Amino acid sequence: MKKYGITVLLLLLSFCTFAQSGKYTLTGTIKMTTGEVFPYRIVFTESGGTIKGYSYTYKEPDDTKASITGTLDRRERTLQFKESEIIYSHGFATKAFMCLIDANTAYLQGTHDRILKGSISSNEADKTACTPGTIVFNNQEELSNLFEYHEKFDTVITMGRKPKVVPPPVVEQQVSEPEKPLVTDRITMGIEKAYEWHSDTVVIDIWDGGTVDGDQITLDYNSTTWLSRYTLAKKKKQLKIPVSKVGTDVIKILAANEGWDPPNTADIMLTDGKVHYSILSYNNVGQISIIKIKKVK
Repeated sequence: MKKYGITVLLLLLSFCTFAQSGKYTLTGTIKMTTGEVFPYRIVFTESGGTIKGYSYTYKEPDDTKASITGTLDRRERTLQFKESEIIYSHGFATKAFMCLIDANTAYLQGTHDRILKGSISSNEADKTACTPGTIVFNNQEELSNLFEYHEKFDTVITMGRKPKVVPPPVVEQQVSEPEKPLVTDRITMGIEKAYEWHSDTVVIDIWDGGTVDGDQITLDYNSTTWLSRYTLAKKKKQLKIPVSKVGTDVIKILAANEGWDPPNTADIMLTDGKVHYSILSYNNVGQISIIKIKKVK
């Protein structure tokens, strides 16, 4: 008991260290639909998931500075922020109609390294249409500093069957406690999930739980293709596959394309008897997510 107590204490102390607020800088670029690419940087403080700071578009001495506010979710690996007010603008030549930026980004695997990427949109108060685009932050040290604690604790999950609880004799009507909501595990190339399995069958439900944009996937189970370039829909596609009695089964989800709203995202529900696992797979084209299943004797 003492050994386990010390381990839990160390984990809690480690979590608190990484979860504390701080000041951060993210460096990257914004690309407008005009084809132009500009240097872009944000400097902000974070406390309790809320961020406040400033953005800098283009390079000094021709940069534009604006104040920003937003939210950081390390568990979901997302950063959302808006430019709310221009502090100064030294001006630079551009074909785009630039407005205050509204950015929604996700921390994901790029071609070579992990990046923070997303779309940007903006509107003037008078509803003037502004040029949209994409934003990418790719400084590895900066991103690691921002998301580090979450990366340490979100690599592989293994769960056993919960022991059966025999309730005491009931005299009066019992009020059952509400079930805890499922936590969605996020997987991408380089981040796998592993589960201990108790039943003889794995039930796989797969669908597009976000914007249905034509994402296609190929799903292999132990090197056998069950779905080939399948276009994800809002309606769930269900597969029932026998689990090997020995060894580890491997599920591979290949991103065949990214639809019109990248990256490729697939919502997955794995069912082991009465136990469910919620998973979100996200990848760029050609990348593969891996899920491992090991049958418990």
